[in-house]
Amino acid sequence: MIDGLAASLPTQVVRSPEGVDLSLHTAAASERLVALAIDLAIVLVLFLLGLLVGWSVFGAGPVMLWLFLLRHGYFLFCETRGRGTTPGKRRLHLRVIRADGGPLTTEILLARNLTREIELFLPLVLLLNPDVLFAGHEGLVRTIAGLWVLALLFFPLCNPQRLRIGDLLAGTRVVVSPPVTLARDLADQRPKNAAAAPVEEFVFAPAQLTIYGEHELTVLEDVLRKARAVGGDSALAAVAKSIAKKIGWGEPPARGKELRFLEAFYKAQRQHLEQQLLFGKRRLSKGSKAVEQRKRS
Repeated sequence: MIDGLAASLPTQVVRSPEGVDLSLHTAAASERLVALAIDLAIVLVLFLLGLLVGWSVFGAGPVMLWLFLLRHGYFLFCETRGRGTTPGKRRLHLRVIRADGGPLTTEILLARNLTREIELFLPLVLLLNPDVLFAGHEGLVRTIAGLWVLALLFFPLCNPQRLRIGDLLAGTRVVVSPPVTLARDLADQRPKNAAAAPVEEFVFAPAQLTIYGEHELTVLEDVLRKARAVGGDSALAAVAKSIAKKIGWGEPPARGKELRFLEAFYKAQRQHLEQQLLFGKRRLSKGSKAVEQRKRS
């Protein structure tokens, strides 16, 4: 959802692992607020369920612990497992990304979400029951403290990228990620008549498939999914040229063949990574070594 307000916001330029600059629309404050409201509603429902089940059985202590885990763990769990999304963000087609284009890590998301205590929950307590925070304090001290807490709440409205304090600390951005519908899996490009399949136009050597990892494959998948969008041709050409140079392909694919080249590379790279997983080896990104996965007995 990109309304007039969102369209007027500056775009977020992120450099992909291939060195290509991708322009993404900055999420509007209204979109982030609606997504947050959806997530908080889910947190409230989960808390009430825990309250109904646990209060009579376990008492107040475990219920308060459950509230603490929900407040601090819900967003971290969802964004870690959902590649920068929560149920609310997915509903509004938003996603958390790193400003430098790198992969999101648990440490980055943890730093981003821990600040929510002073950015959101503390201001909410101030608005609902200020005596909890300011018992015994009146006058100027109470006024200054209240203004400071409210400034944290409305900080995203004071900068063009709509960043909150957690985004600044973690180096993250929230952008619009429109859904794209695919007819079938990008790797499943086999014709109906397998016997009549043409000779592969692009064939990659095993050594050329050991350079990239899962993160780069995910980025390439996003590029292919948006290939038919406005400006997609220039992005395809830039990414195809970068990959060809990185893997030592020689000359970049001819004009008009960039999409077929990238689709062939995506299919071969995915098959290679899946095959390595079968042997207990996993490569997360091009900057990391293959990690041996221990098999459980």
